[in-house]
Amino acid sequence: MLVNLQPLNTQLRRIQEIPTIFFQNIETANAFSDALFPDWTDAAFEGTTLKTKFKTIYDKYKLIADPFERAKVINAFTNNNQIANLCNNQAGLDCIPLVDLDINIRTEIDSTFVYLYNTAINHHGFTDFIADNLRDAIDRFVATNAMQVCPICGLEGYMNLEGQARIALDHWLCKDLFPVTAVNFDNLFPLGEKCNGRPAKGDRNILIDQQGNRIVAFYPFLNHQSIATTFTYNNEPSIEPLVDADWVLAITPVNAAEQYLFDSWNSIFNIVIRYKDYFRKYIHSMWENNYKRFIEDSGIGHANNVAELKIKFGTWKATFQINSSIGAILHRAFIGNMIHNSSEAYLFSLCENFKR
Repeated sequence: MLVNLQPLNTQLRRIQEIPTIFFQNIETANAFSDALFPDWTDAAFEGTTLKTKFKTIYDKYKLIADPFERAKVINAFTNNNQIANLCNNQAGLDCIPLVDLDINIRTEIDSTFVYLYNTAINHHGFTDFIADNLRDAIDRFVATNAMQVCPICGLEGYMNLEGQARIALDHWLCKDLFPVTAVNFDNLFPLGEKCNGRPAKGDRNILIDQQGNRIVAFYPFLNHQSIATTFTYNNEPSIEPLVDADWVLAITPVNAAEQYLFDSWNSIFNIVIRYKDYFRKYIHSMWENNYKRFIEDSGIGHANNVAELKIKFGTWKATFQINSSIGAILHRAFIGNMIHNSSEAYLFSLCENFKR
């Protein structure tokens, strides 16, 4: 909930046409044929096993005698690919995980969609056909959203550089649970490594809470009013080491009506836990040296009194930009407290210390 984001703008989205047309026509088809695919499929995937993969689904689907179970397969694709509506817990829209489908078709569905994501989407025939690829698409996403840090947490770098692994694409609805969403770019989100893995998001089902109840879930492409982060001291620093009881970090949605989104975002990514630990390890013990380096490197010089110190703190705070500085929202909260809430005695002692 740090910033509002624009979705991936890419022709790679066209790959979703393949399973969409397939599942729209599988029930009425009397035979496996080209009619189950977009007319450009052969041009983009000639010489691949793509159609062979889908034939395994077709054959297993036609062996399901129960119309209800066949309909569930179709509904799993149709429902699960309404990503924003599922996150909004739209009434009457059920999410259908792979384990709820007929056991005899699960492996075929899973392996086919894994193939689409891991292999087909990168196939040179397809990328040449659409004149796009994942790395370029992610580059455009980063540029469009002007992000140099993870847009979810702001705690790690977020650069898509040649010579290193590209930024990972996260499946917002986990592809292990909902493989039919594997190549839906409404479900694909370039995410920082630490947010993408355990014990943050990992492979959890974001649509349910710890009790197994459906919830309204945070969705990266939903517009919101962000968060407010404040830091205060219960006990200002002294010669004794700081303990957690000495300080308070408060993180709240700017709009109180978005508390449910905040709760989901926090739960999925362990935001409050990570933010508090960042304070413990990277602000409390390091900020004075970082500030000294700033005033020396910038040439603005040491403050002669408390009033000047507050002004210089304000200049320092302005260097922490949410889109480009790791931990910026936390540094800004900390420095804001130093400017507006710290006692004159504490600031005077800092001023004298920095001049030494």
